[in-house]
Amino acid sequence: MLKILLIFFLSTTTINAENKNFIKLITDCSDKVQNNYADNQKIPLELLLAQAIIESNWGKSRFAIEGNNYFGIRTWDANVPQLKPLKRPDATFGLQVYKDACESVKHYIDTLNTSNQYKSLRKIRKLELKLWGKVDPEVLAMGLINYSEEKDLYISKVKEKIRILKEKSN
Repeated sequence: MLKILLIFFLSTTTINAENKNFIKLITDCSDKVQNNYADNQKIPLELLLAQAIIESNWGKSRFAIEGNNYFGIRTWDANVPQLKPLKRPDATFGLQVYKDACESVKHYIDTLNTSNQYKSLRKIRKLELKLWGKVDPEVLAMGLINYSEEKDLYISKVKEKIRILKEKSN
């Protein structure tokens, strides 16, 4: 149902063609990656899109263009392909490079599903599924407190982007 609403949203809004293509790319990857995932492993599309839009500026960031990194995922492992921030070339971390968008989406979902940093997100998802049989992406966003150095401000940005995506799809 959400996919149908997003397709309708894409066809009836004034979002430019590049942004429409970006939403389609990320949506298609999400569908492909999460197709065989159990409900307690899935990340709602609105949350996934909101973060991809914020972290990659609609796929226009250097890290998205050069490294297929749509979620701002960092690595501190020198053996992992990475791009250093231009303003911090001596940083101890880099932004991970992926072979394609779907690999980036998969790593993002797997990170949320396994990292101790997102244990609260998994608890929220489990409770939402138990109480309501579905997961509210705005509620789930509360579990992203450790995703960004911006903490609560970042969660507010994600929730606002989710609201906009929901409004545009109605």
